[in-house]
Amino acid sequence: MKYYFLTDESERSLAPFFSKIMVAAPFFCVLTVSGFILLLWPRQSLYSYIGSNSAPILFFLGFGATHLLLAYVSLCCGRGELSLKNYYSRYGSDVSTYEKEFDFMRYGLVAALIHTLILILVCLPVLILCAAVSCMSLIGFIKALFIVYTASLFCRLAGFLCYLFWGRLSALGYVAARLVMIAFVFGTYAFARNINPLHILYTMNTGPGGMGAYLDHAYGIYMVSVGLAIIFLVGTNHILVGRSIDQEKRCER
Repeated sequence: MKYYFLTDESERSLAPFFSKIMVAAPFFCVLTVSGFILLLWPRQSLYSYIGSNSAPILFFLGFGATHLLLAYVSLCCGRGELSLKNYYSRYGSDVSTYEKEFDFMRYGLVAALIHTLILILVCLPVLILCAAVSCMSLIGFIKALFIVYTASLFCRLAGFLCYLFWGRLSALGYVAARLVMIAFVFGTYAFARNINPLHILYTMNTGPGGMGAYLDHAYGIYMVSVGLAIIFLVGTNHILVGRSIDQEKRCER
């Protein structure tokens, strides 16, 4: 199977990897996070800062900002909002996309997994800097990367689910996708802090080296909960895409 999302910049691809806007999006995230870190950089020498007893807040700032930006970019990718600039002026109705024409497990899911990883890799140098300045352990750093990755993947799949229900031209789908992200990123802090990514990242920032019994417990709950949510979204998207493929085949007959 050809993976058209790598090269096709037409309206039939929800998030073409190498279109101008898709290439610009992660670098915009890097510039935004870098500027944010520069503004909040400690007003003392790096050696003195690392040796002080102050909380290594740069870790949370860097990872938290990256998490929010990549989650939003992934949400837009899932709904196909980061398409050609003239998409909405050229097409008055939704166009059937490759993501709805090919088996989800072999195409849409592959695109989501690979693209989310690419977004993380682009931001990796800034994240390494934040972890190094904050004296974060390697294990804590890897855990934080998994948090950012799973949160972004969840938003990507949730955005795609909204696309399957309402299409990318629907105002209802636009609002629903953002409500899901707000509930996940911010709402969970009110009723389930252990599955709130920002809370986990902040706890890692202020905990002893990013470890500790409470943190391990919270991190385990987060990974299990978000993992199950991702599995649910994968299964639901697979079923809906399968129905779309069957409908296309019936229409051809």
